[in-house]
Amino acid sequence: MAAFDNGILANVGTTEAAIYTAPIGGPHLLISVIATNIFGAGLGINIKVVRSGTTIWLAHNRRISTDESAEILMGSKVSLEAGDIIKASAAADNAFSVIATITEDVLS
Repeated sequence: MAAFDNGILANVGTTEAAIYTAPIGGPHLLISVIATNIFGAGLGINIKVVRSGTTIWLAHNRRISTDESAEILMGSKVSLEAGDIIKASAAADNAFSVIATITEDVLS
């Protein structure tokens, strides 16, 4: 049965961190990624999907102004397979909050 899940990172910084790892089953559907700049200046954010060691960029140094939010997928959807990892990093520590919304097991 399909269910919603969220991946949340409160303080994205220079150390790449996992937002979400797709569980066994699927397919899963990444329906939204919202990044909010909580730093004191405009910065770029990097958000990617890693599948079997291959990097697929959703945002590469996407600049977001101070105190602004951006929808990274811009209305698109991304199919995820079991084991896919969504990761984020930024040019400064404690620079962004990121929320990813996923529908898991969309064909169940």
